[in-house]
Order: sequence, then C-alpha cells, then structure tokens
Amino acid sequence: MSYTIGLATTFHDPAIAIIDPGGEVLFAEATERYLQYKRAPNCEPDTAARMESLLKRYIPKDAQIRLATSWGEEFTGFLDQMSRAGSFSLDSLLKLSPAFNRSLVPERSERALIANLHHQQQRAGLGTLLGLDRAFGEAKVSGIKRYGHHLSHAAYACWSSPFRDAACLVVDGMGETGASAIFALRDGRLTELKRHRGRESIGFYFGFVTDLAGFDQAKGEEWKIMGLAPYGKNDPELLALLRKLYRVDGTKLSFADAATVQNVADEILARRPADALDKGWADLSRCGQNVFAEMMEALLAETAALCPSENLVVAGGCALNSSFNGKIVGRHGFKQVHVPSAPADDGNAIGAAWLAHAEANPDWQAPKGPMSPYLGSSLSTEPFERMAAWEPRLKKLSPDEIITATAKLLAEGKLIGWAQGRAEFGPRALGNRSILADPRPADAKDILNAKVKYREAFRPFAPSILAEHGPDWFENYQDAPYMERTLTWKEAVRDRVPAVVHEDATGRLQSVTAQRNARYHALISAFHALTGVPVILNTSFNIMGKPILHTSEDAILMFYTSGLDALVVEDWLLVK
Repeated sequence: MSYTIGLATTFHDPAIAIIDPGGEVLFAEATERYLQYKRAPNCEPDTAARMESLLKRYIPKDAQIRLATSWGEEFTGFLDQMSRAGSFSLDSLLKLSPAFNRSLVPERSERALIANLHHQQQRAGLGTLLGLDRAFGEAKVSGIKRYGHHLSHAAYACWSSPFRDAACLVVDGMGETGASAIFALRDGRLTELKRHRGRESIGFYFGFVTDLAGFDQAKGEEWKIMGLAPYGKNDPELLALLRKLYRVDGTKLSFADAATVQNVADEILARRPADALDKGWADLSRCGQNVFAEMMEALLAETAALCPSENLVVAGGCALNSSFNGKIVGRHGFKQVHVPSAPADDGNAIGAAWLAHAEANPDWQAPKGPMSPYLGSSLSTEPFERMAAWEPRLKKLSPDEIITATAKLLAEGKLIGWAQGRAEFGPRALGNRSILADPRPADAKDILNAKVKYREAFRPFAPSILAEHGPDWFENYQDAPYMERTLTWKEAVRDRVPAVVHEDATGRLQSVTAQRNARYHALISAFHALTGVPVILNTSFNIMGKPILHTSEDAILMFYTSGLDALVVEDWLLVK
C-alpha cells in the first residue's frame, strides 16, 4: 500500500500533493496559504510541523511512501556540479553583470534564481522525512523520484483534463533546457514532441514588460499587465521596440541577442512616463500583451503542426494569461482548450506525484476530468462556536437558511466574505474562499476596492455565472470551470452587470454547475431568483499583497479590519 507525496520545489510557488494508492489526489495546496506569504519564495513546501498534521490526516501509519518532485535527475546533477564549482557563491554572483541577457533577465539575477532553485532541490523531502518521524515515529520512504519540469506540467494538465487525446503546449519562465515544450497526449499517454533549448523565454519576456511598466514581477504582479492593457493604446513605436525582441521563421520562434535586449530596455525606460511607478504604464501594458499574444500564436502554430488535434491543453505560468486563453478556440483547428486550475509551478506537485504513481503502476489511467479544484485545507468552525458566547451578531443557520440569507444580503448590495468546504488549488478563488458582491451597481467595484481589497482601480473583478446561462450572456461562450479565460460579454447585457464588465467588454468568468460546487451554485441560483441576474461578482478572499486566507481566524480578522458587511463560514453568519 503505497502513497505518493508530490513536491513543487521551484524558487517560487512551492506546493504539496498527496496521492492515494489508486492515484486519487487526496490533498493539494500551495504553501503560500499555510505560511500566509505571497508566493512563498524560496520556502520549502513541506515544513515538518505542517507535514506531521497532513500525514496523520491522509496517510495510514504503516503505509509506504514514495516522494516525487518536478526537476529531473540530469538537471539537478548539473546544478550540483555548478555548486561544487562555486558558481552559486556570493563572490561568483557579484562578478556577473546586472545587465539584461538573452533570457530578458539580468545575468546576475538569473544566476541567483538558479542558485535558489538548486537550494530547493537539496532540501526536497527533508520536511516530509521529519514530519513522518514526528507523526509515526518512523519514515517508510522509498526515496525521491525526480521528473522533468515541463513533463510534470504536462502530466498534471493533461491527466486532469477531460481529454484522452490532445496536443499539449507548456510555456513558462524556465525549464531544464528552455522555457517551452510540446507534448502529445494519445490514449492517455504522454509523448514529448519538441523541447525548446536556450535561455530565451516568453515567461521572462512578460516579467520584463511587467518591470518596465512600473510593476514588480518578483511580487507576482504580471496580473496587472493584463488588467491595465485595455486602458492603453497600441503605440507603434513601443510595438516596434518590443518586436525587436523576437522573430518567427516559419513556425520557429527566435529571440534577439543580449545587446538588442538591453537596447530595447534602455529605449523603453527613456520613454517611460514619470508616474508609471505609481499608476503603471497602460500603453506599454497594451503593447506588451499584444506582443505576448504574437509569440504565443507562433507556438500554437508549431503545436498544431506537430500534433494536429481538436483538443489543446495549455500549462506553465504563461497559461495564467486569461486574456490570451479566451482567444484560442477556433484557431489552428483547436475546438476545445483545457487550462488546469493551477497551471503554474504549484501544479507540478500533482504532476510529479502522478508521474511517480504511473511509473510504479504502468496500467494506471488517470480519471476523466476536468478535475475538482477543491483539494486544499478545510476551515475549522471551532472559533465561531467560542465566539457565539459573546458576539450577538453571530448565528448558526441551516444549510438552506444560510443560502437564502446570503443571497438576500448580496441583493441588498452587501459585501460578503464567503468561505466554504475545501480551499481551491491554484490562484483563483472559485466560490470556496471568495469575497462576493452584487455585480449590478456601477460603483460596486469602486466600493469593494475602497472598503476591502485596497488595490488598483484598473484591475477587474470576475463574474461567476450559472453555466446553463452562459450562452445568453457571453459571445461564443466557452465553459470555464477555473476562471482561466476571458470572454466578451454580449452587448445587450453589459449594462446589467457593469461591475464585472472590464474596459474591453470582457469578463474572466467562472462557469458554475451544481456538480462542481453544489453550495455555490445554490447561492447564485438564489440570487438569480431574487434579481433575475445569474451572475455574482467573485474575487479572492484576501487583501492586496496577501495570499488567499487559510484559517477561520484569518477570515474573522479580515472581517473586523475591513469593510466587509458579512462573513459566512460554513453555516455561520456574522454581520455588522
């Protein structure tokens, strides 16, 4: 009886996954939630204290454990050699140039990131080992298996999809040899067709634009480029500068040399408005997003040429670009597109675990997806049971009453903190760790930003829509279970939900069904019955710069220190 623990061990977005002997995912969660540290840079995914409680909950005492992580043996061996040669010492790093190189990252910064990556690989599994000793007094571990980074992306994305056959494109900042790869999924089996080799990177390109536009990629602020882009214009000079960074020869995407990259950066910085660091640079965001789409289009064409299919799976950090994802269907023969709930490096915890499980069980087939994203921690209601003795505004209702009461508060324009069941795996709040609002008032977005989120006004809020009503509200509607793509609202309905219609008339929607999330579907249905609108505004239950909440205490603290009007945790309702 063997259980598998998968560890995502890049220098950002660490995560844990636990797989049972049949290959079912019992638990998956990004470490940032537990630590409450955004993206948890350079943190191990499996601290001993955390692992002790997870192991006791999900794994029997006498079980055999296999460990898996998402960087291959050959690559980690190469990192070991670099370390022994002194390449990662502070003295060596100081000798490197701070200027940009071909990867669109400063030479010194890139080497420092790789040094941190090596450090993560050295620590991989140590917390689990200590956690096992603490939990059971012994550690029945067969060792650690290491799998290719892009292969881990592909395994998680493809095996969690609804497809048995598909083309798969992985695009991120870096892998073992390059920043993209193409795979074929045939009868549930993965085959690598093409691997990019070189330091060039579309992922690092987007970070390059993020920094030049006045934001900070190290803080994960790439999202802001997508939000600000519709407010900018296509500046011909900025487009021309950005297009110097790449070229397409047939279906091959090539990048410029280091000197060109530095010249482009210098020219863009010379043109940057003085207020960009405070407000961002809308024109560069627009041009940067458009050039990103041009590069991705080249990779899509290459993917379709190598693996013709009606089904496409997209993974890697660049698959979080929802603005581009919504434009893929209907191009290059792709009729269906699947992006998993956690396409960035946190998803590799599941990918590596599944690869180890499949290696040990050659006849295993992944269950038909799409996979539920509700794989994380549950919330304890014990704090509310204690609060009930002294907080007169707190009450416990029946499941039906809590739905009715919350829908009524939403229809009255109240801002609701809503936490139910298990946490979502991935960066999006999908109705279990959400702040909810009525999308009908035109000023709802401004009120939410001012009272709770404290974030830039240009960033959009997302709509959760009853899936059965999607075709009536969106042009060329596509099912979007994970809020992973933007679509265009039909013109006739835009003025009915102005709070979730972005500047370019799009919405990053979540399609909600009773099968995927029964309680959330019931809430939106109750709101629909009251208002005639099958849509509610949904944003993550956090404030700017913090991860989505992890505990009931986090929710209570945010309720009392922000402008939330009500808090609903399971069947408990707390109002101001």
